[in-house]
Amino acid sequence: MSTKASKKDMEKNYLTIGKIVKKMKKIYPDLSSSKLRFLESEGLLTPARASNKYRIYFKEDIEKLNYILKMQKEFYMPLEVIKEKLSSRDFKKFISESEYISQDSKLKFEDEYKTAHEPGLYSALDLNKKFKFPKYYIDELIENDIFDWKEENGRYVINDNDIEILKIVSELLKYGIYVKHLKLFENFASRQSAFIQQIILPLLMSSKKDERNRAIRNVGRLERMLCDFQELLVKKENRKFLEKYK
Repeated sequence: MSTKASKKDMEKNYLTIGKIVKKMKKIYPDLSSSKLRFLESEGLLTPARASNKYRIYFKEDIEKLNYILKMQKEFYMPLEVIKEKLSSRDFKKFISESEYISQDSKLKFEDEYKTAHEPGLYSALDLNKKFKFPKYYIDELIENDIFDWKEENGRYVINDNDIEILKIVSELLKYGIYVKHLKLFENFASRQSAFIQQIILPLLMSSKKDERNRAIRNVGRLERMLCDFQELLVKKENRKFLEKYK
């Protein structure tokens, strides 16, 4: 259900339904006002309302809309699946990579809609404070290639892409899952990455200008599809396991 925008929200920049359609038609030609209203009726979008009752779309709404349209256009994903994914790690990753802003300038929003992100760097001491990991445990993670150090200004650090890995490692520890268990997944990730690289390598070797950008896009698509595929297989096996103990 739509919510009425607060006075504070109204002071921020937003786009009306007409402006969204006009801007995003450059990428999604079949987008229309009626489609936006349909997505709202299905619960995928919840735009606020201005004092004149018109729908208004803020940054978060546009991020969701672009994700929905991209999943439909490139992966033919049904709306019920997309709706589930809007609250998943896939959607958060999509936003963190700023994919809702076209890199080839087909779609440009105001500066307020852009995500400026400078990777953070963390030393072993930082990790100890943040996750309470002792140094020997961090060393063990490095030895098993769970994440990588790099030298920066005379000290060894990791960037915040790998911090996401450590957040999950920290949660897995609560279930008695240790580094020796995680090596299995690192081995699988290496094989899956090698598989993707074999597919993408011909594009990277091409002399054509646009092939590298195409390769980057295809890597992302293959990563998402293969991760989704693996997740579905794991769920299938666990359903069979739980069925045995009904």
